[in-house]
Amino acid sequence: MNNVNPYWKQLEVDLCDESGIIVPKGEEETAYFERLRSSVREHATSPEWVSATVVEPGFRHRELGSKVSGYLLAKSEGYWLVLEPEEGEYYCFWGNDRNNLGAYGVCGNPLYCWWD
Repeated sequence: MNNVNPYWKQLEVDLCDESGIIVPKGEEETAYFERLRSSVREHATSPEWVSATVVEPGFRHRELGSKVSGYLLAKSEGYWLVLEPEEGEYYCFWGNDRNNLGAYGVCGNPLYCWWD
């Protein structure tokens, strides 16, 4: 991971939390989680402030159409792992155009927010 972003140290700690994450049928649990962690590290980015528009299904604590912003931690093929620093919450943004990203209701554990 790139140590330039001050939030990557906390991300490393948070990547150890596997609670509440369903392992896909047929996957070996340890290998699955390690693959997700490795993928986040492989796709680590420079620290950039990014925003997305909240869209359906949305979040309980945010209005549809509002913006959520945070530091980009990793990016791969339309998936953007972002940390909102004031809440300390991880989000997954989707899209290929950084000026038109969507936040579709996925937040919480960084392993939950990331797809491999």
